[in-house]
Amino acid sequence: MYNHILYLFYWIVSFTVFYLTHWIFPEDFVLGNWKFSDLEAAIYSSFWLVVFVWVVWDFLISRGVKLKDNLGTWLYFWAVNAVGIWLVAKLSRILGLGIRGYLWAIGVAFFVNLAQRIVWKFVTKRNLGNY
Repeated sequence: MYNHILYLFYWIVSFTVFYLTHWIFPEDFVLGNWKFSDLEAAIYSSFWLVVFVWVVWDFLISRGVKLKDNLGTWLYFWAVNAVGIWLVAKLSRILGLGIRGYLWAIGVAFFVNLAQRIVWKFVTKRNLGNY
């Protein structure tokens, strides 16, 4: 049951990081397009980021991969979030998220990953490396 709660909270924290980043750096991390407002773009973009993270996570589980090291888990999901943000930004005309470059994806992914790891710890009551 906690998977649904975890997914929802991942979405909420990703949305929050996206919206705050846009608010602080509006020229570098752009939300909104001709179809969506900045709020709608943050909702849709963060949703698809979490879908991407969840698909990669499920792929790992289906392959029997166990990330036991906290640092290894942290770095792996930081990379997954960075790739996810970059992919979502590549679909800016559809999802409404635009970034200045891949370094922005890496930087924002750091904070998204940090927020997701905090949510993971509180929702599952387990260490970061044990999933």
